[in-house]
Amino acid sequence: MAPVEIDLLWNALIVRPTGWHRIWSLRREVTVPYEQIESVGHEPAFARNGPVGLRFPGTNVFGSYIAGTYWKFWDQPKVRSFWVRRHAENCITLRLRDHWFDIVCVEVEDPEREVERIEAAIADQSPGATEP
Repeated sequence: MAPVEIDLLWNALIVRPTGWHRIWSLRREVTVPYEQIESVGHEPAFARNGPVGLRFPGTNVFGSYIAGTYWKFWDQPKVRSFWVRRHAENCITLRLRDHWFDIVCVEVEDPEREVERIEAAIADQSPGATEP
């Protein structure tokens, strides 16, 4: 079972930590409207480097397991991110604008497929998308 499930709704995506990951991340879900997603990608190197800032609240087990909210509030740019990561090679990264979080980096079962699903959902919401 993947550490998170991603549900695609008609106007937003919902990231839901599963099982113990929900407890360790101290968050039930993160809801992101599609118009707030700047980019989505499979970025193992970014995930491997881990978050910048203070963990509040969440879990960090010697860098091998990271879950929760991280805040970098000194200097510029200020960054608030949400992480659920054990295996960096299976992580996807959402870069957001005008949202509580600036970055959401989570581990999924099949990163390429999740990126394609999210990009397709965003494309369906674009003003040029055809109406049924």
